[in-house]
Amino acid sequence: MKRKSMILILITSLLLVSCSNYKELNSVSIVVAMGIDYIPEENQYNMVLQVVNPSAIASLTGSIGTPIVSLEQKGRTISEAARNVTKSISRSNIYSHVALVVIGENLAKKKSLNYIFDVFERDSKIRVNIPVIIARNDSVYKVMNNLPALDKLPAKSIVGKINNTSALLGENPQIQMRQVIAALSSSGREPVVNGAVLEHETKDSETLENFSNVKSSYNKIEGLGIIKKGKLVGWLDGPPAKSVQIVDNTIKESNLQIKCGKNEFDSMELTRVKTDTKVKMKHKVPRITITVKAIAVIDEVLCYDNFDQAKTLEKYELLSEKELKKVIRKGIKEAQGYGSDIFGFGDKLHLSEPKVFKKYEKNWNEQFQKAKVKVNVDVQINNIGMRKKAYPF
Repeated sequence: MKRKSMILILITSLLLVSCSNYKELNSVSIVVAMGIDYIPEENQYNMVLQVVNPSAIASLTGSIGTPIVSLEQKGRTISEAARNVTKSISRSNIYSHVALVVIGENLAKKKSLNYIFDVFERDSKIRVNIPVIIARNDSVYKVMNNLPALDKLPAKSIVGKINNTSALLGENPQIQMRQVIAALSSSGREPVVNGAVLEHETKDSETLENFSNVKSSYNKIEGLGIIKKGKLVGWLDGPPAKSVQIVDNTIKESNLQIKCGKNEFDSMELTRVKTDTKVKMKHKVPRITITVKAIAVIDEVLCYDNFDQAKTLEKYELLSEKELKKVIRKGIKEAQGYGSDIFGFGDKLHLSEPKVFKKYEKNWNEQFQKAKVKVNVDVQINNIGMRKKAYPF
């Protein structure tokens, strides 16, 4: 009997216990994206918060209004700007679902990124395994709040585009905040950050009318921002931007355009790209050797060639090796021009020869500018697609 009484008391006490930090869903607002810019003339940070509008996301009862609500406030610090937002909203903000951080180009150039991410690392409510981008040649507000035609949430649309182009083109890697922080903290690597622009901007870009236009405005992932000592110093655009993922050995798939006539090109799809990089110091100059092996598939032919013959495939293998080597060299040369080791060659030297790197780590970017780079490329074509013979041009 005594045992039954004790069990009854235990169950009753458990039922009476409640969570002290419990909040009703209708009393909170879910922040899905954050934008931060800098206003030099006011010496203040401008913050843009993108909050989900639940009534517009609902699918059973029909949607009401735009899917997101945008809030904007200024402050002397990022924390102050975020707290100033409370003046504009009736609910407390929840930051655990933030999926994207957008940094203004003005902020990236004028202020050091070394201090921007401090607030994210200190606050346990915000994750650091989320993508970060730079609003290139545009305001943070415009890039963040364009309502996409295919996705209800702009943040989801931008993240999806980064993942898509990273997997298929290879010019823009999937860059998370934690990776940027790690590179900022490293003496042997500088970070890169994806850029984003707003295309075909209209007066309807931030309204539901954008859904109805065939030629709607949209966000486009464009370029890699090169960071040096915490500040944006330039951009890496086009095929040379692929060099970052190639050297990092993270590229999944890409393509090369092989010149086959005066103004004609054939297309080569690259799969299973593997890279081995070695860094040595010789006569106080870094000697970098990059060895790339790739499997290729011919996926478009605009010049007449007989692909039944082995010599034709050998010719295209040599052409693709030459073109891929050119892409890698150009990417490294542009980074050297900015004096920013975005490839992490310093980290690779640190891993292989830590004592040697210790001598040069304080001015590694200057050493990187003088580096001699050798690129070896081996491409093997193992498929020419469903059609063997080219059209009779």
